[in-house]
Amino acid sequence: MVRTGLVALFSLLCISLPGIASPVVAAPSQQAVNPLAQEMVDFKKRMDAYLELRRAVASKLPEVKETGDPAKISDREKALGKAIAMARATAKAGDVFGPEMSRHLQHVLAEDWNSRSDADRKAIFKEIPPGLVLKVNQPYPTTIPLVSVPAKLLAQLPTIPEELEYRLVDRRLLLRDRDANVIVDVLVGVAPKRTK
Repeated sequence: MVRTGLVALFSLLCISLPGIASPVVAAPSQQAVNPLAQEMVDFKKRMDAYLELRRAVASKLPEVKETGDPAKISDREKALGKAIAMARATAKAGDVFGPEMSRHLQHVLAEDWNSRSDADRKAIFKEIPPGLVLKVNQPYPTTIPLVSVPAKLLAQLPTIPEELEYRLVDRRLLLRDRDANVIVDVLVGVAPKRTK
């Protein structure tokens, strides 16, 4: 009891007497944020914003109740793609990827390209006709194969929602909406140009 009283009296004196300062507690310093981690968060926010717009657009279109009819599925896909493109009429390359993520992806893709054999490099270009240019809001052409991103490279790319997928076409990394078959974003200049 006496000890508690002495501690309380000493504390009171330290607070009230001038010249005797209580210990200063330093504010915790703000930790620096990893720029790539922050860009990953920002990239996810941009994808989430796209998916929110997509949900709003899709809710205005009639659902396909019968999945056995390919024509109805195709019509729904085309309608969804057109509606998304109209809702994103001002979208341009890099809007979803963002400038920092674009630089990171270009670095990852360049490293992947440099690690590939000549045969692998030729195979990437083999499936796509020369001169094909794909742009944001354009449907992915149904006349060409859906060229997959090689597994080794895919493992190095940021994870994306299941509604979206990466496609590698000539010198472009595409972010494609699977159900709408529309190109959401394009990263240009990711690998050396095709050689004849």
